[in-house]
Amino acid sequence: MAILRIRDKRNDLLCVDLKDLLRLLAPESLGATWIVSSINSELGHEWFDATGEGGAFLESLAHRNARLCGRQLTALAERARQVVWGEFVGWTSGKTDRPWVRIRAIDGMFYDVDSDDPAVLRKIRATYEDVELIATADCQNESGKQPGLTARPC
Repeated sequence: MAILRIRDKRNDLLCVDLKDLLRLLAPESLGATWIVSSINSELGHEWFDATGEGGAFLESLAHRNARLCGRQLTALAERARQVVWGEFVGWTSGKTDRPWVRIRAIDGMFYDVDSDDPAVLRKIRATYEDVELIATADCQNESGKQPGLTARPC
């Protein structure tokens, strides 16, 4: 799996959100089964934060590690103002041994997208300008360490 970090900003604000990524990855994202959950940090904390009408519902789903179809997730993401913290793992019907894609919102500062699907990686790189490869198939970054989450929300 490759992990891409997206940090595109406009006026110092992140200009990518879950709804944008789900649109970009359609039609596969619409047909996938998704698990919505909190971010688990190395410090043992769990965070999920999303604003707006859809955000409140996403947060309630995250506390249960709920499963939902791609169309439902997309509808909720469209009604959310911003996803600040959260993890969204998509599974396709033909692939049961590992997820098709994992999308993580980190502190409203960036998104990490993990996938071994070359089409996902191509779409991310072609659409966003500030994209960094932070880990490769063996889950190691350039320094040889596994990437971790050490940030805490303000």
